Amino acid sequence: DYLDGPPIRVTGADVPLAYAKTLEQNSMPQVANVVKSIKKILNK
Repeated sequence: DYLDGPPIRVTGADVPLAYAKTLEQNSMPQVANVVKSIKKILNK
């Protein structure tokens, strides 16, 4: 009743966390993903 739309989750990839630094960074939420989700919520 209180939401104007469905909630959007911004989480890491659904994979086991890697030990290699580059793979670890790719499996974690990135700034671009967060910004994209915020814009989607705000309909921009």
